[in-house]
Amino acid sequence: MRDLVVSEPGTVLRFRKGVFVVEKKGSKTEVPPLEVERVFVASSRVGLSSKVLLKAVEYGIDVVLLDSRGVPVARVHPLFNNKLTETRKAQYRALLDGRWALVAREVVYSKVMNQAGLLKRYYSYTRDQALREGYEKLSTLASEARLREGVALSELKEWLRSLEAEAARVYWGLYATLLPRELGFQGRDQEGGDPVNASLNYAYGILYSESYSALVIAGLDPYAGFLHEDRPGSTSLVFDFVEQFRFIADAALLDLLRHGWRPSLSGGLLDYESRRRVVAGVLERLEKTKTRRFGEAPVSLRGAMRRSALSLASYLRGEGVFQGFVYEW
Repeated sequence: MRDLVVSEPGTVLRFRKGVFVVEKKGSKTEVPPLEVERVFVASSRVGLSSKVLLKAVEYGIDVVLLDSRGVPVARVHPLFNNKLTETRKAQYRALLDGRWALVAREVVYSKVMNQAGLLKRYYSYTRDQALREGYEKLSTLASEARLREGVALSELKEWLRSLEAEAARVYWGLYATLLPRELGFQGRDQEGGDPVNASLNYAYGILYSESYSALVIAGLDPYAGFLHEDRPGSTSLVFDFVEQFRFIADAALLDLLRHGWRPSLSGGLLDYESRRRVVAGVLERLEKTKTRRFGEAPVSLRGAMRRSALSLASYLRGEGVFQGFVYEW
């Protein structure tokens, strides 16, 4: 199975004689639908027929439209029903009965532990003591998120955000030291116009799409979150859930940049070739990196996202426990 990424302006995606056909600049590529798991459209100047959408749904393929920053703005996916009514009722009750607190703690715990794991991985390569001190500090903060008692429910979200911010200062400061100096990365800034922040934004956009899909398949409402504030039209549960998996984008981009690739900007945004490379890097890691977190048989990180969503749905229905996903670095 593969992801089909269409990003170059002027490209047309069709469905003819049982296959997807990608046409661009005099070339034509045919891709059988049974080989495609997801279609990403990364340009507003790509042609897409209604037949492509209908056939994608027929074959169980998601179609995701990304804006210029890599944020999913629309998607077409098959309809699923996984205890939908029961799951969503339980999800809404959790917002009122306090069970949301465990989910919020676990999300922050796993996010910070995965940040610690990435720093530990690079410490094993470089033996840089600052990285060792960093991952030890982050491990301590992660444990506080999960174990510290005495924080009132009314104060928990703000306390967890404060802990996240402290972890972020440590993590991004050390992340910057792992990048080539000529990139000029000074730290994480969602509005930053530098190539690294633009690439991170785009990479996270892919994870938002994957998270949305995993939550919907599990029967959850992606708009009713537990940690991020609800706002009209905001997929707050997606923003909660994706925190566990941001390390995938961080690690993919770090590997690309440390091996010589350099993103290019056009008008303050990634150019089309850079977008394609970022998407490909994140998707490759999602599919090829395996974990045994859910049992003896290894599953891909994409599979882990889906299993984590199912675990969350089961917990909310009172059928099991939920633990944040921590990758085995």
